[in-house]
Amino acid sequence: MTQKWNLQDIRPTEPRRPRTDGQRPTIIRPQSNEGAPVRTHVGDMKPPQAGAGLDMRPRRMAPEPETEPEETHFASEEDESFDPIPVINGKKKNRQHLIIASVLFVGITSIGIFISYLTGGATVTFYPKVRELNVNATFTAYKEQRPEELSYEILTLEAASERQVEASGQEQVKVQASGEIEITKTTAGAERLIKNTRFETLDGLVFRIEESVVVPGAVTVDGKSVPGTIRAKVFADQAGDKYNLKAGTDLKVPGFKEGNYMDLYNAISAKNPASFENGFDGPKFIINEDALATARQSLQAELRDTLLARIESERPAGYTTFKDSVAIVYNQLPAVQYGDKLVTIKEQAVLQMPLFKADDFASFIAKETIVGYEEDPVRIDNIDLLSFTYNSATTSQSTLANESSLNFKIVGVPKIVWTVDEGKLALDLVSKEKTAIPQIMSSYRGIEKSEVKIRPIWKRAMPSDHTEIDIIEVISQN
Repeated sequence: MTQKWNLQDIRPTEPRRPRTDGQRPTIIRPQSNEGAPVRTHVGDMKPPQAGAGLDMRPRRMAPEPETEPEETHFASEEDESFDPIPVINGKKKNRQHLIIASVLFVGITSIGIFISYLTGGATVTFYPKVRELNVNATFTAYKEQRPEELSYEILTLEAASERQVEASGQEQVKVQASGEIEITKTTAGAERLIKNTRFETLDGLVFRIEESVVVPGAVTVDGKSVPGTIRAKVFADQAGDKYNLKAGTDLKVPGFKEGNYMDLYNAISAKNPASFENGFDGPKFIINEDALATARQSLQAELRDTLLARIESERPAGYTTFKDSVAIVYNQLPAVQYGDKLVTIKEQAVLQMPLFKADDFASFIAKETIVGYEEDPVRIDNIDLLSFTYNSATTSQSTLANESSLNFKIVGVPKIVWTVDEGKLALDLVSKEKTAIPQIMSSYRGIEKSEVKIRPIWKRAMPSDHTEIDIIEVISQN
C-alpha cells in the first residue's frame, strides 16, 4: 500500500526558539564523510524558482536513513576557547564560614575580657553640698583656746636693712634693751610677781618686769592640763647690745631657786615672743632730721615689701590668712660710723599676722551664717575674695602678740563646701554590691548626689581593692 503525505503533516520534532540577537539560526547536522560538522544557515535555503517544474504530485517518500538526531554542538575541553565552570560544594563553604566566625568571636571576646581586666575598677563621682551666703559681720577671735569660739595663732617674720647718710656729729648713748615676755605656770594656783622681779637667761643676762603681775595657774580642759599665761614688759638690767635677745629665748626666775622654792622655779618660766633689738652702749652719731626721716621711710618701704613677699612661702599649710590682717612694727637700730662723715642707719621690721586653722575658720563662719548647720566638716573655696578689716585702725600698727583677742569684720560671699573623707569613702565601698551603694552614699551628709560606674559593665560589685576606686568631687555651678 502506498503511503500518502500531506505537507502540513511534516513538522519539526521540537519547536525552535526564536532568536533575539539578530543572527540567523544555524543548524548543525551530523558529520559528513570528511569528519567535520555541516553547518547550514536557514537563510541559505532558497525557495524553488517559479516555473522550475515543481512537481506537486504526491509521491512516495523514501525512508530516511537511520541517523542520529540533530543536536546542538557544545565545545569540548580540547577547544581553545573552553572556560571550565567550577563546581562549589555549598555545605563545605558554609562550614568554613562558621568556623571562621567562631574563631573571630572567641578572639574578640578574649581581647575584650583582657582589656576589661586591665581597665577594671570603679569611678565614684559625688556632688557635695555648697552654700553661698552674703556675710557682713564683725567677729572676735581669741589667742587662747575657748570652747565654741574662734582662736588664732601668730605668724612672725622679721627683716632688717640699712642706709648710709651724712652725719653732723656724735654723742655717747646708753640704752637698755626692752621688750615683752610671756610668763607661764604649769601648776595649779595663781602666783603674784612684784615689780622688778628678775628673769634670767641661761647665759646669765638679767631682765626685770616693769609692773607687778599675777600669773594664773594651770587649768584642766578636756582632760588635759593647760598652763596659765600672762604677758609682762621687761627691761635689761644693764645697757648694751648683748641684751638684744633672739625671739623665743628661755628665761627663769632666779629668786625662786635662791630661796629654795624649787616647785615654783620649775613651774614658772618665760619666753620673749619677739626679739629685743634696742640695747646699745656707745657713741651715737647726730644726723640731720630731714635726711634721717627720708632714709628711714625708704628703709621701711623696702622692708615691708620684703616681708609681704615672704608670707606666701613661709605661712604653714592648713591655715587661713588674710593679707589685710598684717600688722608691721618698725624698730630703729643704733647707727654706726661708715667712714669719716657717713653713718649707717639700720631699721628692723617685725611683721605679724593671725593664722586661723582653715577647717575651724570655715566651720565658725558656717555656724554663724547658715541656719541648721550641724558642725559638719566644711571648707571655704573662695577665701581670697573675702574682705578683712580690723575694727580698730591702730591694730595693724601694733604688736599682735601682745593682744589677747582680735576684733575684725568679714564682708563677702563665702562659698562654703561640705568636705568628704575620700579615703574613708573608698574603703566603705570596697566589695559592696551595687544595691548597697545608695545606702552607703546617703550616710555621708555632705553629699547631695552621686554617680557610680563599675568597669567592666557586667560586674555587679565594687572592686575588692580600694586603690581601684577613683573618687571624683564635682562642685555644682548653681
